[in-house]
Amino acid sequence: MHQPLQDSSGDNALRLRALSVGLKSRNIALLHQDADGSYDLAENLPLTWPGATIGKTDAEILPAALADRMAAARHQCIASGEDQIVDFELMEAKRRQFQARFTLDLPGVIIVLVDVTDERNRDAAVTALLREVSHRSKNLLAIVQSVAMQTATHSGTIKDFLNKFRGRLHALSSTQDLVTESEWRGTHFQTLVMAQLARVSPSALQNTRLTGDNPLLGPNASLHIGLAIHELAANALAYGALAPGQAGHVRVDARISRTTGLPDQLIIEWGETGVDPQHIRQDPRFGTMVLERIVPLSVGGSARYSIDADRLSYRLTVPSDQFEP
Repeated sequence: MHQPLQDSSGDNALRLRALSVGLKSRNIALLHQDADGSYDLAENLPLTWPGATIGKTDAEILPAALADRMAAARHQCIASGEDQIVDFELMEAKRRQFQARFTLDLPGVIIVLVDVTDERNRDAAVTALLREVSHRSKNLLAIVQSVAMQTATHSGTIKDFLNKFRGRLHALSSTQDLVTESEWRGTHFQTLVMAQLARVSPSALQNTRLTGDNPLLGPNASLHIGLAIHELAANALAYGALAPGQAGHVRVDARISRTTGLPDQLIIEWGETGVDPQHIRQDPRFGTMVLERIVPLSVGGSARYSIDADRLSYRLTVPSDQFEP
């Protein structure tokens, strides 16, 4: 059976020390006001609390507006017998947020003062994150809808549609995983390229050379550039340098262009050599639309796609607001 502690002065001192440590660890202060509103107890006050407290009233130590709110809460607590809550802020090196709970202790009140700054910041961060998730989910769904409609428009059969749409959907999913893992900061360019190449065909990496800079692409740029890399890689595997029987190679280069007086630009170049132009499809289709119109428009840049002799090249220019060096 549990035995209560002895009620001795030593035990009381121990309890008080333990209580003080517990309050301090949880950023909690305890205050007591007597019948006339003077403080006769103040334990573990925050550093932002303005000045000496014992023997003084709210009006003597707090800003006028806050003092009026605290006095009103005390009067209401005594009159109704119900707890009252006051939320307020105090300034130190930075703004701190507090919640004061008034509990009846006739003829006065006990005030439990809690520093809720971290809790409120977490709540604000979660709210902002949920809004961001909602916004990005809507954007992603819009992209998926567009991809589905355009793929259907440029597909001859249901099987053709399913094969193309499945590949593009997986490309978006793969990029979204990378963006999510970075807490929505984005993904580095070379990581994005390798992920898309490996997803299209593990052997594609063996015949592809990555050179140049490796900037961090923002979430929007990651999704759309990832889709462009998918289209290029899938086309290279089916008809271009990476197709069976072709002895071609792929080089992917990224360079940050810095010109005095102008914003930085990221220039991405995909080049295929050793390809047979006769085998490369050149009829208008969704893949070409992605490369020449959708991706550059989505990132606010420009693009050029060309096939010359035994070489296929794609050049995408991305403005500085879409990446970090």
